Amino acid sequence: MAYFLPFFSGGSLATEAPPLPAANSSPPTATPAWPEPPAGLSSSKLGLHVVRNSDPDIMEFVRHVHPRVIKAVDDVGWLADVKAISPQTITLGRLSGQEESWVDTSDPVGAAQAYVLANLERYRLNPGVDYWEGWNEFVPQNATRMSWYAQFEATRACLMQSYGLRAAVGSFSTGVPEYALMEFFLPALEAARRCGGIFTLHEYNSPDLQCGVSVNAPHIIPDAPVIPNLPVGYHTLRYRFWYAGYLQPRGWQDLPLVISEVGIAGGPAGGPCNDPGSTRGWRGYQYWWVAHNIGADGPQAYVNVLAWYDAELRRDPYVLGATIFTAGAISDWEDFDIHPLLLPLAIYAAQTQ
Repeated sequence: MAYFLPFFSGGSLATEAPPLPAANSSPPTATPAWPEPPAGLSSSKLGLHVVRNSDPDIMEFVRHVHPRVIKAVDDVGWLADVKAISPQTITLGRLSGQEESWVDTSDPVGAAQAYVLANLERYRLNPGVDYWEGWNEFVPQNATRMSWYAQFEATRACLMQSYGLRAAVGSFSTGVPEYALMEFFLPALEAARRCGGIFTLHEYNSPDLQCGVSVNAPHIIPDAPVIPNLPVGYHTLRYRFWYAGYLQPRGWQDLPLVISEVGIAGGPAGGPCNDPGSTRGWRGYQYWWVAHNIGADGPQAYVNVLAWYDAELRRDPYVLGATIFTAGAISDWEDFDIHPLLLPLAIYAAQTQ
């Protein structure tokens, strides 16, 4: 999960969202049924990020949607069940733990070798994982650190291939890196492409995913080019800068990308999008969405917010999918838990062409 990096300021954070409007006195409606499973994969590119497979509706979603992507963290064994139900679903796994002091003290090649070997047994015990992410949301800060990380990730990607495994490189946080720094990560992207890997990163926004997104606007990211006639933003659809500015000119536009975390993360009140402000996840925005007619209730409104993002992802053939943070939430992530979203999201996916 990324800590939100606001590009606007003002106002104060609301610690609690007001309750949703009370239901009217109309008789309750029947709970909608799960849709019939598609013959192949879902047309939607929206999948699930799962912290723990502790919610039975997670597997119901898999059965009835056949999502393009699913990601699990630490609790990864159940991804074999996902593959049994939906063999074409792309699965990502991540194991917690990273030693960032290595950047200042170790050779990146040796560090990558040590990292892969330390996790190799767990990798081999979990064949249900298609791609393994490495470090989570490393912040490069400068060219020296980014160059170290690029060599670490390049080595990891090709070493994983030598063991019959596949790597997902990057896993950058929202708003990271800045445009000029990405040039120093290109060796890792080249290695991922050559050694059967993929590229992953995270995108969060608030109060919806469209905030700050525009077309033909200069200076969205310092030093980045204007991408003609294509929506891009500082937080959302930021990945298009990397492909249009760096990968496509090199002929690397076929490097697959997964947005391995996407969602609503609380931001400060005010700004250009009239953000009500929240220190919570998507649940802190339910009342605001309903009041602004984005949906009849919080979960449906969030599905509508995500549907816009999904439509943009489907314009980019190199994007394999995006995993919504998070199902099976624990501890501090309970306000991000998407349990109420799973059924309406499945219905949306069934209607997506």
